[in-house]
Amino acid sequence: MKVQRRTLGRLQRLGCLLAAVVMSASMAPPAAARSTSGFRPVCTTHVLNVRLADPGPAAYQLWGRLCLRHGSAPRTVQVLVPGGTYNHTYWDSSYRGGIYSYVNAATRAGYATFNFDRVGTGNSTIPPYNVMSLAGEAVALHDVVTGLRSGAVGSRSFSRVVTVGHSFSSAVGATEAARYDDVDGFIDTGLVHAASETALSFLPANNHEANLDPKFAGRTGLDGYFTTVPGVRGFYHSPTTSNADIIALDEANKEIQSSVEFPQIVEFALPPTPADAITRQITTPVLVMIGGDDLFFCTPDTIDCSRTKNVRDYEARYWHASGANVTFIVIPGVGHSIHLSTAEPVAAAIMLAWSWRIARP
Repeated sequence: MKVQRRTLGRLQRLGCLLAAVVMSASMAPPAAARSTSGFRPVCTTHVLNVRLADPGPAAYQLWGRLCLRHGSAPRTVQVLVPGGTYNHTYWDSSYRGGIYSYVNAATRAGYATFNFDRVGTGNSTIPPYNVMSLAGEAVALHDVVTGLRSGAVGSRSFSRVVTVGHSFSSAVGATEAARYDDVDGFIDTGLVHAASETALSFLPANNHEANLDPKFAGRTGLDGYFTTVPGVRGFYHSPTTSNADIIALDEANKEIQSSVEFPQIVEFALPPTPADAITRQITTPVLVMIGGDDLFFCTPDTIDCSRTKNVRDYEARYWHASGANVTFIVIPGVGHSIHLSTAEPVAAAIMLAWSWRIARP
């Protein structure tokens, strides 16, 4: 316990330092580094009709929650997109009363958030598995961005939109930003252009058909959808910044993913050459953040994540040719699921400091 407290203290000090780096000459949001204990935003639930092809019919319902600080009227909304086998609870964890909720942190800092279940997960439409695709989810995300700008969500029009992805949804966010160029900033967490041998072995061995999982027993329409087998969610975490309760909550909240999309995320992460990466087409400012203990990337056969410089030197070639407008951050001692860790307040402080510089509330 003393070791964990010392580690958390070091991470908090690191978070202040990294936030100072990314915020440049601008002031950090005053609430970014404060505890969210006891804070609760005002949230409303919305269902949007979205497409999975462009052109195509808006035939799928997407469930989400719009949250903001009581009495505020933000101009900027952060769109929070859960990763593969996750739902909206990834960004709004109930662990320890929500002190590790990014929704709470962002709304306390003055932003609105729209946190949703991707089509094919949670409370949103679960279409046949072969309807789903990474490119199609980018279309659905574009419809969300359009709806938030137009006032279709909660009768509020937002003039600035920042999309935030995790893992698979970082690929969705990157594809949307490249194709539509309609966001003011994009935050990529838990995804770089690599795939460790450890990850490539883990995925096929530790995922099974959702119909076979006790959590989804009795549900229909899940043919072709997969989820992780019980007891392996610890792979997404580092013992330095996680514990049994966090991993148990991760297991309880796990979601499904279309089997079609598994090879597509590998293709995204491993383009034939850096010039083929769709991220090269993104012109909006980007923050790329990964955990230093992320087993999907930070292993001896892939990237040395001991320093941010190492990741930047490796990854920058997949983005803008000059590396302009892209900020890279590594949070040491953190696994793949950054926002389900005791370092979440550090990650939140960095993301909000960067966001404050790009698009203030």
